[in-house]
Amino acid sequence: MSLFSKFKNNLKKTSDFLSSNILNSFKNNKVDQETLEELESVLISADISLDVVEKLLNSVRKVKSSNQDIAQTVLETLAKEIEIILKPREKKLLQENDLKSKILIFVGVNGSGKTTTIGKIASQISNKKILIAACDTFRAAAIDQLKNWAEKSGNDFYKGDPNQDPASVAFKATEKFNKENYDYLIIDTAGRLSNNTNLINQLVKLKKVVTKINTDTVIETILVLDGTNGSNMIKQVDIFGKELDVSSLIITKLDGTAKGGALISIANKYEIPISFIGLGEKPDDLSDFAAKNFSRSILNLEK
Repeated sequence: MSLFSKFKNNLKKTSDFLSSNILNSFKNNKVDQETLEELESVLISADISLDVVEKLLNSVRKVKSSNQDIAQTVLETLAKEIEIILKPREKKLLQENDLKSKILIFVGVNGSGKTTTIGKIASQISNKKILIAACDTFRAAAIDQLKNWAEKSGNDFYKGDPNQDPASVAFKATEKFNKENYDYLIIDTAGRLSNNTNLINQLVKLKKVVTKINTDTVIETILVLDGTNGSNMIKQVDIFGKELDVSSLIITKLDGTAKGGALISIANKYEIPISFIGLGEKPDDLSDFAAKNFSRSILNLEK
């Protein structure tokens, strides 16, 4: 299956919602105030923010009513405008033939899919020496899950003691990474504490510890977001992004929601690259983000 086919098949919930409602709105083959208001409602219902909706409406207002197939033209117009918003956010997290060692710190709330995403990414990296570190010391289940992923992908695993300070576990894992010449250190972190401030402070401390003893290593902080959370993802980008200098976003579970429009809102508001999106359960369903594939798939258009 081609990458575009994977996007199209697995973004079906969003595309069915958007394309059917947009086609229905323009069934009379006219662009007027009534159809624009209907379009606005559809776009907002897909969790596209108001500022982006206004951009999209402005592009549709330019569609000539003399056009033979208004509805199809509107879909094409929207796809092009969405691609323009998304294109600057394309950036691969894993570069082929990358000779530099890297530390990848994964952050995000519990349930976003951090641990599973780490497992999928580790399984996609070939011919590299990888250490996976469990720094969510509060949840035994998360540690066991991460260990299983490490074993399945044939990678080394490091864990601390239950309820140990996560920063101290990260410190020990980083020492091992340096001493034993690993290519990648992949760090899983906690996503649940009594409040956001405590969580962020803990993650800031962890990152400082890792950075202090790895001044020459590329360190990426990757925020994993649950696509089914819709517009709530924007709040999470705001909370984590301010304090942790997030360098990349991964948006999971987009196959399970009709509200994939929130991704467009995030791309419009934040200058943070989107590296992967989750399109299913299998390891290879974590796909490199591609603006054109996404924008055309969610509107049920061919490539």
